[in-house]
Amino acid sequence: MPVYTYNAVDTDGKAYKGDIEAESKDVVITKLQRQRLMITSIKRKWAFTGIFQKNISTKKISQDDILLFSRQLAALVRARIPIEQALDVLIAQLEHPELQSIVKSVRNDVISGMPLSVAMAKFPKQFDNLYVGMLKAGEASGKLPEILVRTAKYMDRSARLRNKVKAALIYPALVVVVGIIVVVFILAFVIPKFEQMFASIGSDLPWLTKAMVYLSRDVMGKFLLTFPMNIVSLALIAGIVMFLSRLMKTEKGKYRIDDFMLKAPILGSYMKKVVFAKFSQTLGILVNNGVPILESLDLVSKTVGSVPVEKAILASKERIKEGEKIADTLRKNSYFPALVISMVHVGEQTGKLGEILEQISEFYDEEVEISTAQLTALIEPLMIIGLASVVAVIVVALYLPVFKMSSKMKRN
Repeated sequence: MPVYTYNAVDTDGKAYKGDIEAESKDVVITKLQRQRLMITSIKRKWAFTGIFQKNISTKKISQDDILLFSRQLAALVRARIPIEQALDVLIAQLEHPELQSIVKSVRNDVISGMPLSVAMAKFPKQFDNLYVGMLKAGEASGKLPEILVRTAKYMDRSARLRNKVKAALIYPALVVVVGIIVVVFILAFVIPKFEQMFASIGSDLPWLTKAMVYLSRDVMGKFLLTFPMNIVSLALIAGIVMFLSRLMKTEKGKYRIDDFMLKAPILGSYMKKVVFAKFSQTLGILVNNGVPILESLDLVSKTVGSVPVEKAILASKERIKEGEKIADTLRKNSYFPALVISMVHVGEQTGKLGEILEQISEFYDEEVEISTAQLTALIEPLMIIGLASVVAVIVVALYLPVFKMSSKMKRN
């Protein structure tokens, strides 16, 4: 379908420009006139231009892109600008070609009379079930502007929580990678130099030194650093990594890993705070936006990021269908903290479940921030001590024969 670029102004003299897909120029004029815009120019956009634009950027649409779009849309709608015009303004401002194309499609569907939620539901990778569910609730209640603002705030808080967790994992991962590189370098290049010296000494080597020489000569030298054994070794490592990654993608594998992470001594407490920060925040925003509780629980189960908790939420949903209260169903599962259960119970009694859930989410957000700082402060020295200990063991193994030879010389 042809694409037309237009420039127009509204009754207040505000300028608009953008692109519209339409069968002809007359159809474009009709669509713009319905929006009460006065057209100043219309030009057809030829195919090679679109191809060029698609090749400008192959960057994947990120959550940050969707967050920025949602913030801007919420601000425009809150200013009482009609959805169609708000989308037009955003299309002109968006820099990501793929997202711009998606928003154009959404705008065209909205102009043709389709609800915004239905138009966005066509792009589940960018606008998931939770996002669409919130918009549906806003359209049904007639509070779409308020819910768009809440949705943008929700995404902002979710992004901050996600960034906190990532920040907590970056340093340990970096230290592990550096540690592996240092150990491999010592085994591959340093120990062989000492091995020549040990051969000239001719005395029996300590068991720790023999172990390091074996790792350097037989493991590194004969397998990892020689052709074709290095290819075999890399293939074996790749095979193990692929097997583990596939295992982690299975439902059973995910369940076991998530269950272990929730029950681990120090990490478990931290992961529970992260999981229930997501749970309370998401359920709170859905309930406040008027989404029915059963539908809310179904959507929340897909966002908590933990298979055991997801199954527990779905089990609670089935019990609620039978007439049980939410707090009573949560109490039957060991994963839910007493704080969440008691606060949900209060929310049900007072009829302010959404508000109380958002209070819980704020509490857990603060707890995650504090725990992230504490965990990072704990991990940093432990990782440094661990790396230093490995290097120290290697150094001691290398110098033990020298100490042994020195002591013999003193005796003689």
